[in-house]
Amino acid sequence: MITHQTERLILTPIQRGHEAELFKLHNDPLVQKAIFNNVPQTIGHVHEWLDRYSAQWRKNSFGVWLVYEKCNDGPMFIGRCGLQDYEDSTDPEFAYSFFEHAAGRGLGPEAARCAITHAFRNSTKDKVVGFIAHGNARAERAAKKLGLRYIDDRLYYGKMFRYYEMTREDYFSQPHY
Repeated sequence: MITHQTERLILTPIQRGHEAELFKLHNDPLVQKAIFNNVPQTIGHVHEWLDRYSAQWRKNSFGVWLVYEKCNDGPMFIGRCGLQDYEDSTDPEFAYSFFEHAAGRGLGPEAARCAITHAFRNSTKDKVVGFIAHGNARAERAAKKLGLRYIDDRLYYGKMFRYYEMTREDYFSQPHY
């Protein structure tokens, strides 16, 4: 199994066997509000997500990672991060979600760089896209920090979102790389 590490994080591909972690994350108040419209997630929902994530890894050689923070007492699960196919497009969609206690500390962009680098190095994809809900200033700051640029507003699952994108060339020309 592929595992990547950054200065503060350990990333491992999400797969069956990670039900407990994903169930806990998807029922975190911040995650429920941001992604699931405050609807509690069941273990059945978690299995659907895990099936989707596993299929992405098999198809693309990249996907969604579980993210652990390196701590003195051992790694602590803090969220998920990665890329998945966006509708009928050839462009992968980037997204991450962290527990409330891990948000706002720069861990998301750190994990994102690792996930995006892996995806670009292991595919021929030319672009990464992302959708951010209006008013989510934290996510917009993180997107800009990663090099994603706002293009326009687009319909996404029946609602208007801010659409961002970043090309492979843009990404690898950034100073952090």
